[in-house]
Amino acid sequence: MNNNEFDEAVAGFYKAATGSLRWVEALALFREAVSAFAVYLHAVDRTRDCVVFGYNASDMPAEAELDYIRTFHRIDPRARLLLQLEPGEWVHCWEHFDDDFVSKDRFYQDFLIPYGGRYVSAIQLVRDDSLSVILGVHRGLGSPRLDAGEIATCARLARHLADALDVQGKHLQLAQQGCVGIELLARLRAPVVLIDVQRRVRHANPAARALLARDDAIGKSGGRLRCHRPADDSGLSLALHRLLSTPDGDADAVDRIFLKARSASPGAVVGLYLYALRPKNILHAFGSETLAMLLIHESGSHLQLDPFLVAAAFDLTPAEARVAVATARGESPEQIARSHRISVFTVRAQLQVIFQKTRTARQQELISLLAALPMAALGLQA
Repeated sequence: MNNNEFDEAVAGFYKAATGSLRWVEALALFREAVSAFAVYLHAVDRTRDCVVFGYNASDMPAEAELDYIRTFHRIDPRARLLLQLEPGEWVHCWEHFDDDFVSKDRFYQDFLIPYGGRYVSAIQLVRDDSLSVILGVHRGLGSPRLDAGEIATCARLARHLADALDVQGKHLQLAQQGCVGIELLARLRAPVVLIDVQRRVRHANPAARALLARDDAIGKSGGRLRCHRPADDSGLSLALHRLLSTPDGDADAVDRIFLKARSASPGAVVGLYLYALRPKNILHAFGSETLAMLLIHESGSHLQLDPFLVAAAFDLTPAEARVAVATARGESPEQIARSHRISVFTVRAQLQVIFQKTRTARQQELISLLAALPMAALGLQA
């Protein structure tokens, strides 16, 4: 990294702090400077277990961030290390978790590695009575971890980043709660809508807005979501009430419900995947109110299988979903092992779990099932 690149990155921090540059652009300069897979900057309110803000420049898809918020943050072995850091203190994952640990750990095997991640070096930039601001510099699978020279460069940049945050002061803490989740939904390829128990649409990402505008099987009227057929509309209302009316912590709480909605066109059906977003379970990333996240899957969109939707349909981990999609594309276990950089034994073990969860027994059955999304996944007939 030459002096000009360093100065450009530092200038980016102060531009972002004063609002003349987006933080994601400033972090992209940092990422390029050290050839990182991803650079994350986020703040956590430790007293409420709540994400206050989060920005990143990353090769990881938005689906990975959503999976992390909804599920995998609970089993991230690195989290406890990060929140225990003192201001200005660094931690490097490989000093705590060796290859043997990684090979057996669910977080690494089911989430981080399938999404392309591997190593992280992190520093606590700011720490007060409640707030921790963490910077993470990540290297991807197949890349070397940061060496001593690169860590020194990161440390120099981090000092300027901390100063820039100080310039920005409390502004970041006053950012709208829930913006972390909303921002990542905008980057999802799948149509996603956030709704409350009264079916009011709180947010729809671009893919969902385009789908709702067609107003076919499902649309929007008076700010509320509605289905074309009265029976489907009633089913949606009942599902939302069941999903969102149960108090947090209740043993009978339901976290996901799958439905179908028929369109005005003969035979056209969409699958509706409803998930409860309970603030305490998802780091308050979508605000302080319990909402439902609706993923919409149209018949015929199986032509480009999305591992994220396949995982949602069959309760697969990201690792299992990637293997399922590769299998549906006709890849052999040996080919999958090579492309995913895992052993054939691991692929075969994942396939057994996939067959069990999808209630199939052979590759051809799995291919047929995924080709019939969404209806086959929901156990419904069009």
